[in-house]
Order: sequence, then C-alpha cells, then structure tokens
Amino acid sequence: MKTPEDSLQNLLALAARAPRPPEAAGEPPFGLETRVLAGWRAAHEPDEPAFLFLFLRRAMIAASFILLLSLGWSVTQSGVSATGEDAAQLDYQIQMSLNP
Repeated sequence: MKTPEDSLQNLLALAARAPRPPEAAGEPPFGLETRVLAGWRAAHEPDEPAFLFLFLRRAMIAASFILLLSLGWSVTQSGVSATGEDAAQLDYQIQMSLNP
C-alpha cells in the first residue's frame, strides 16, 4: 500500500516534468497602454447633450420648488391685507418714495 508521502513525491515529480507556461512578456507595449487609458477616459467623460439635459432638469426641479414655496407663502399671507386708509397710506408712501 502507498503511503501519503509516496503519493506526494509522485505528484511533485509529475509537476516538475510538466511543461512550463509561457512567461509573461513583462510590461505591455506603450501603444496598448495609451489606447486602454484613452478608452477608459472616454467612457467616463460626460456627454455634452446628456450633461445639458441633466442641468436643465435640475434647474426645472429647483424652479418648481421655489414656485411651490412662494405659492404656499402667498396663501398663508392672503389673510393679511391693507384695506381702506391703510392701503391709501401705503400707496402714498410708495408714490413719495418713487418721486423725489
């Protein structure tokens, strides 16, 4: 019967006789490296139309938010209004501040 040491020695001998894989060539050629880096950079640069669309979409969302805030503020302030003499006084003060 074979012992585990005999099996190990047999496997090591077979591994020593096996053909070696080809060695790595070292560094890749300069042209390959630059092409790979250029492709990687081109894949990560934003497209101009997509960037513009994203900017406009965010601007539209911000404008809508401001519109909703001003609408809510105007609804809460609708109960406070100057009538009668108060309105006339405010109008007079505005007219005097506009005309020197």
